[in-house]
Amino acid sequence: MTKKSKRLINSITAGLFSILFFFLAYIGYEKRNIDLSKQDQLEDIIIDKGIDTHYGSKGQKSDVFFISLKNLDEDLGVYRMSKDYNDLLQKINIGDKVKVYYQANSNEDENINIDLIQLEKDGKIIINKSEYEQKEGSLLYIGLIAGFFILYLSYRNYKS
Repeated sequence: MTKKSKRLINSITAGLFSILFFFLAYIGYEKRNIDLSKQDQLEDIIIDKGIDTHYGSKGQKSDVFFISLKNLDEDLGVYRMSKDYNDLLQKINIGDKVKVYYQANSNEDENINIDLIQLEKDGKIIINKSEYEQKEGSLLYIGLIAGFFILYLSYRNYKS
């Protein structure tokens, strides 16, 4: 394979990865200002709660706080990088009536749907949508930084 062919293949590969990262940035941007009225919502009784291992669709595992609701077939959860769920364990009890806003998840590989956007109890917000927006919005920064970095590397490679 000639040097020119290798450069072309590297440039195409870098371009595809850049597109992927810019797409992640777009997803992060879209999830920064969620309209709760457009999300799935349910007012129901908690029948189980705790910390459990979330099995992601790509084999990742992480500890999450979860709740099970009486009239919902999937468990809803929250992932925090800090793994600090003590506030939720104290404020939320089995038997509490709560209102949840979430995005339904049809992915059967995941045992807990971690797209719980907001949780309210007695008219008070326990889990604020801003926590979800911030977590999902980080995709914006990761995507932009990685996308531009790969474009820069591709440009340097092509010029050399």
